[in-house]
Amino acid sequence: MFPRLATAALGLVVVLLLPRSSAAQSSELTLEEALALARQRAPSLLEAAGRVAEAQGPVAGASPLLHGNPTLEVEAGPRTLATGERMPNVAVGLTQPFELGGKRGGRLELARAGLARESAHQRETERQVLAEVADTFLRALHARERLRLTRAAEEAARDVAQTTQRRFEAGDVPVVDVNVARVALVRARADVLGAEGEAAALLGTLFELLGLPADADLGLRGDLRDLASQPVETLSPAPERSDITALVAELEEARVEQRMGERAAWPDVSVGVRYEREGDERALLGALGISLPVFARGQSARVTGEARVRRLQVALEAARRAQSVQGRAATTQYLKEREAVELLEREALPLLADNEQLARKSYEAGEMGLAEFLLVRRDVLEARVDHLERLLRAALSRVHLAVQTGALR
Repeated sequence: MFPRLATAALGLVVVLLLPRSSAAQSSELTLEEALALARQRAPSLLEAAGRVAEAQGPVAGASPLLHGNPTLEVEAGPRTLATGERMPNVAVGLTQPFELGGKRGGRLELARAGLARESAHQRETERQVLAEVADTFLRALHARERLRLTRAAEEAARDVAQTTQRRFEAGDVPVVDVNVARVALVRARADVLGAEGEAAALLGTLFELLGLPADADLGLRGDLRDLASQPVETLSPAPERSDITALVAELEEARVEQRMGERAAWPDVSVGVRYEREGDERALLGALGISLPVFARGQSARVTGEARVRRLQVALEAARRAQSVQGRAATTQYLKEREAVELLEREALPLLADNEQLARKSYEAGEMGLAEFLLVRRDVLEARVDHLERLLRAALSRVHLAVQTGALR
């Protein structure tokens, strides 16, 4: 979906390494660069990577051939005979426990299943983080365009207020028109302030997602229309999303836990050797110990594992059905949003500039009242805002489609 990520990441690294003064002119992020930066710095992804590293510990712990360490026992002390004679008594024993029933292989299998689960969750976290970054980036672009539109509207309102003041001084319009024009200018200025606040808030949210400081000297570069019209790379059949592969990994882990409970019914053995010395007598003895799993037979692991397997099987079936439904719905939404944008650009936008220009000339010539002129301008502004909203919705639906189909990963 987003090619050239490697090139984007390299360019981003160059930008971030430049001195602040020299980078100020070109420190703007594209969507591809923002996604590349998220892969490197997003706090959620760093935490997920840490969990994968932690999951390596149980694998390392289960890898040795023997689970328990050998036990060395030493006994020493005097022995008093019936005659009252005392002689030294020394005993040294060494025992090693051994697991039966494939317990060692089961522990290793369980540890690897846990590692696979954390790796799958890392991929799912990456999918969610990239989706959130793309969503916030597009909204920040929209806020920037909305700010430009409100500033242009403020400038137009200022021109109207000045024109109305001149006409009032010339006796062409009453003072109420001057007041109406001034109110319109104030409202336009208030719209600019609100748009500035929204743009700053969304940029701050994006910095937070990317793990950047609040004073990062970075802007945004991109066009909503281009981002909304880019094709989405889809495969047929669509690969399973990372949330589904995470469920598959959890299901396998639950099955291993269930098997571990069944293996707990096998006894364990301990093999050892014991050397004893009593006076002049010496003895070398072999030792064999067998645990008796009479009470603790892995009941908890078996019951919990069985219940977890059933729960995850239901969740996995539901997730696979949902992927197909969500993918089809996301495709329809994206196509309809694109169609709505094309309709506005084909049928409405070409008329807006003409309407505004004709209304302005009519007002200046006294052929149109101020209230009617402001109504026309308000309609033009609302149409342009609606076009921006449609562009945003189309771009967001494109990201949503990529998320649902697994193209964004």
